[in-house]
Amino acid sequence: MNEKVKAAMERLEHGLETLLSTEEWRKFLQFQAAFHHYSFSNTLLIMCQKPDATYVAGYNTWRELGRYVKKGEHGIEIFAPLLKKKSNKADIPREESEETSQEEENKRIIYGYRIVYVFDVSQTDGKPLPTVESPQIISGDSDLYEKLLQVCPYPVSEVVSLGSARGEFDLETNQIKIVQTLPEAHKAKTLIHEWAHGLLHTNGPLNPAHKPLIELEAESTAFVVSHALGLDTTDYSFAYIAGWSGKEAVNALKACGTRIQQAANSILLALEDQAQDFKTAM
Repeated sequence: MNEKVKAAMERLEHGLETLLSTEEWRKFLQFQAAFHHYSFSNTLLIMCQKPDATYVAGYNTWRELGRYVKKGEHGIEIFAPLLKKKSNKADIPREESEETSQEEENKRIIYGYRIVYVFDVSQTDGKPLPTVESPQIISGDSDLYEKLLQVCPYPVSEVVSLGSARGEFDLETNQIKIVQTLPEAHKAKTLIHEWAHGLLHTNGPLNPAHKPLIELEAESTAFVVSHALGLDTTDYSFAYIAGWSGKEAVNALKACGTRIQQAANSILLALEDQAQDFKTAM
């Protein structure tokens, strides 16, 4: 393995562990733990009914968190399983989540589904939500962006806006889009991130439920490559990865380590080949 890649992976793992142990992140992760991980079908249902949804939970869960559903708000329909014990004695259906734990699955079986209602945080009022610092834009000029543009295997275009995103990999056209107003250093980091999506995530349609893992792989690759090339993306990358993956960030990073390293090496080799070609031409 490239020694610089190895060192960057170690720094990323340590940095995430340190970040997630801070008080504000502990509170944030405790808050996140109250929310279920929805299945692919329910994720699509939520997206269709409320595309801007962020945190989604049932009426009682919001009440336990010190918040209440505002008057007049309409719930978001999802499927919840009807469970019964394996002895065939019917159990009371769960209120809001269609997911079951491994222990629960060992004791119960699903014999059908029903519609239940959940609500997005924007439909509630009450106790303030815990917050953490958002990823900071990487400032400064960098000639790295121009070098990356020359060797990137995917067409790259700059656009005025991508909504809240700073970059995008178009799965239909295999093209990369980057917001043109970003500083050059952040454009470089973003290009590496989207390039990583192209290397790692273009084999078929993406499951929205896998989004946290997909973003962890892409941003980890961006951090590793940037670090190896002398561009410090710590303030942005650590918060970005933790924001997507939460308390599982470090374990997920370890599980995906080989894929991240391979993608990082692929990008670094492309830059090395470019440098070698330039020396040969001289």
